[in-house]
Amino acid sequence: MKGKAIVIGSGFGGLAVAIRLLADGWEVELLERHEDLGGRARVFHLDDVAFDAGPTVITAPFLFEELFRLLGERFDDHVTLLPVEPFYRMEYADGSHFNYSASIEETVAEIDRLSPGEGDAYHRFLTATEAMYQRGFVDLAEQPFTRVVDMLRVLPDLVRLRADISLHGFVSRFFKDERLQRAFSVPSLLVGGHPFKTSSLYGLIHALERRGGVWYPKGGTGALVTSMAELFQRHGGVIRTQQHVSALTVEGRQVTGVEIADGTHRSADIVVSNADPLHVYEHWLPMGPWGRSLNAWRRRMKQSMGLMVVYFTTRRTYSELEHHTIVFGDTFREILDAIFDKHELVDDLSLYLHRPGATDPDMAPEQGDAFYVLAPVPNLKGGHDWETLEPQLTRQILKMLAERVMPDLFEQLGRTHAISPRYFHQELSSPFGSGFSIAPTLTQSAGLRFHNQSPHFSNLYFVGAGTHPGAGVPGVVSSAAVVDRLVKQNQIARPQQTADKPLAP
Repeated sequence: MKGKAIVIGSGFGGLAVAIRLLADGWEVELLERHEDLGGRARVFHLDDVAFDAGPTVITAPFLFEELFRLLGERFDDHVTLLPVEPFYRMEYADGSHFNYSASIEETVAEIDRLSPGEGDAYHRFLTATEAMYQRGFVDLAEQPFTRVVDMLRVLPDLVRLRADISLHGFVSRFFKDERLQRAFSVPSLLVGGHPFKTSSLYGLIHALERRGGVWYPKGGTGALVTSMAELFQRHGGVIRTQQHVSALTVEGRQVTGVEIADGTHRSADIVVSNADPLHVYEHWLPMGPWGRSLNAWRRRMKQSMGLMVVYFTTRRTYSELEHHTIVFGDTFREILDAIFDKHELVDDLSLYLHRPGATDPDMAPEQGDAFYVLAPVPNLKGGHDWETLEPQLTRQILKMLAERVMPDLFEQLGRTHAISPRYFHQELSSPFGSGFSIAPTLTQSAGLRFHNQSPHFSNLYFVGAGTHPGAGVPGVVSSAAVVDRLVKQNQIARPQQTADKPLAP
């Protein structure tokens, strides 16, 4: 064994890095605050129905296949991925719709049906997103960014790819129909970004979907979490639940262990946190004057939006609805500006509706159906009273579904459960209750996100949505590969202090 590694948090990033460190020969102990695993990807239950609490799609299966292969096993022996078709259905306020399909030909036909003559632009759009994928994901997603020189090295490529323009601006170069502009820029919202302010580099998400497909794990995303945890444990990894971390102990620039709220101390040679870096720096670590100044700067970083999610069952099956449906409001930029910039609640909502039974019938009750519906909302910087707002907004969201895509919803409605930004803050230690940590703007990407290795404590590492390469399942799983690479580099030889000034983490 190379030493003792403690991983805090069992989200996809925490599980992935725990598996990688175990495969590298570390003694690994994973600590989870809750009784159940998964972090944002944990599972809720209403009666006997299981609901994915967070992520609902897998777009890069090869990332998970690699984790199982590292420990000598086959992913397909433990997890069954079911194809989702269409990838998404978009419903617009004018009554039109657009199906984004697994088939390029069918997608082109859909574009021409919605906006005659624009289908040919899709091929040029794909070519452009493929270039972003090759540089932004294949080349850079698993590369550490901990020094100024790391960022300077990629600047020419970012300039060439026009990463300075927004994703919506990039999409608008190919499509003139406003509905198509919405359809192909909305993926930035799935990683917490405002489409008009998120870098065009995130167009790589589209190429990632085209290359890897859009999949749903049989048994839900929670089944994938369980399979990863079981893989880790089969090979000697230890998982401890109900471990509420209260502090990290340090000596000089080294973290020496983890303090649990019940008074237990667990020693470690390295610590990897899947908890948000800002939470760790502000609540778990003793920080000197420089560190406190950096924390003040960190608090001013642009946060992603909050999320309001309603989980519900119905008495009948809605076979007319697809697995993923995005229900756009009347406006688009106006909604997003109010949420992201003004932290205001608006009556005009846009919704994401998840119906897993469309792909995996076992995720629905024997009689009826099961859904979750998500609405982007302001994070806690808005100062709203979410205890009062949750039931009001639940009713508003369900009413919009009834008006747009489920006309008999209130007659068929069964059990409901809702979460809001206060859940993300209280249960997931997400600063300001943001759904995806810091927002994926250009000035908060790569080396300008939270570093995967702390600049304060040399054996403290971070994975998850706030770190490089970013939010979304592929991003957080890739962050584990970045940490794995850093740990290996630091084990080969302790890096000497260089003249390179570290980027503000």
